[in-house]
Amino acid sequence: MEPETPNAGLRAPELSAKNMAKLSNRGLANIVPDSIKAIMRAGCSNPHHPEHNPNGIISLGVAENRLLHAEISEHINSHMHVAQRMLTYGDGSVGSDVLRGAIANFINNHFQPVEKLGYTSVTVLNGVSAILDALAWCICDEGDSILIGRPFYVGFVSDFMNRAKVDLATVAFGDVDPMSLAAVANYETAMEEAVSRGKKVKALILSSPHNPLGRCYTPEVLEAYLRLCSKHGIHMISDEVYAKSVFPNKDIPNPTPFRSVLSLEYRKLIDPSLLHVQYGMSKDFCSNGLRIGAFISTDNLPLHATMRAISKFAWSSSLADSAWSSILSDESFLQGYLIKLTARLTEAYDICTSILHGMKVPYLSANSGPFLWINLSGSLQQKTIESERDLAWRMIKAGVWLATGESYRSEEPGWFRLTFAVPEMEIRLGLKRYWKNPLE
Repeated sequence: MEPETPNAGLRAPELSAKNMAKLSNRGLANIVPDSIKAIMRAGCSNPHHPEHNPNGIISLGVAENRLLHAEISEHINSHMHVAQRMLTYGDGSVGSDVLRGAIANFINNHFQPVEKLGYTSVTVLNGVSAILDALAWCICDEGDSILIGRPFYVGFVSDFMNRAKVDLATVAFGDVDPMSLAAVANYETAMEEAVSRGKKVKALILSSPHNPLGRCYTPEVLEAYLRLCSKHGIHMISDEVYAKSVFPNKDIPNPTPFRSVLSLEYRKLIDPSLLHVQYGMSKDFCSNGLRIGAFISTDNLPLHATMRAISKFAWSSSLADSAWSSILSDESFLQGYLIKLTARLTEAYDICTSILHGMKVPYLSANSGPFLWINLSGSLQQKTIESERDLAWRMIKAGVWLATGESYRSEEPGWFRLTFAVPEMEIRLGLKRYWKNPLE
């Protein structure tokens, strides 16, 4: 399959000069096609179904955990009751008081915060992407920068740039482990370079546990980032959406466990008004489609107020609100569910890595998240981004899609993110399709 042309997927009338002249420059800036978008769009098309579309594309490129859909859907179906109040504006645009309280309690019980949270520390919007968009709008001006280490979750690009127009000051590591204490100095270097270019750096964001590396930061490293942000007076954003998707495996005998920044003595390290955490229903609760997430900040009521002021544009559904609050309030269900989450991620990881070992495909050992960072550079015709794109298209032609390292701003071509939290048949068939057609 040949790569799509830059304008693929857009009808000719949509790209006519006449129509484009009627749009804003800021709107047009968000529809500039590129190779990353084209590959992702093709990978999501023509989805595989074992009966109805067996030749369709097996998607192993989206960070979805599909291992406990049955448990979550069953709980929602058996507990959902559409009360009349849910048909009103309820408690307002930042989540019901019931849900905000349930999230605070969940954080208190499972994140070991040094200080107990109350519902006033929680703002709810329709997904963590909406939260990051609103947060960027409220703490940055257009053209300001946020520090982010490579590789990083591809969605951060649109979360920060599409509407808030905030730049990402990317951090390269070379031979330094991005999860290590030594990596902190690379952030400071990147910040100095951004400032030298006239940029105002307003925040640093960590994906903790890391996406796409699937690993956790040690408390010492997290504390170092808090000190760095304090030194420069910038916001520290910790995206903790995979907090409970941590699991044991044979690859890592003594894995670094997850620690929330809220569990550290953060008041000794940073002005607490600069510390913010994101969490959501999408990942740990296998519900990407319900679109509901939480912003947690313990000492910045003005920031909560500014986010509330624009929250009507990201108001979460009362149905999603009720579904999540019901789950979080059901301690009996939660206890069994979280045990199953760990067990099934462990099993799926073991199945996937055993296949990769048989194929002699290198990967970075992980203990969190539903994905693996794997090295397919052996299937590249040349060690270039162009060859990585070509491999991605050849895999799509063969019927399997993996997320390209380019989309995660990998420092080396040939890395891909593979989602393993899917039915065993799909991971086996998807990798078989890659293995049979890596160079065709």
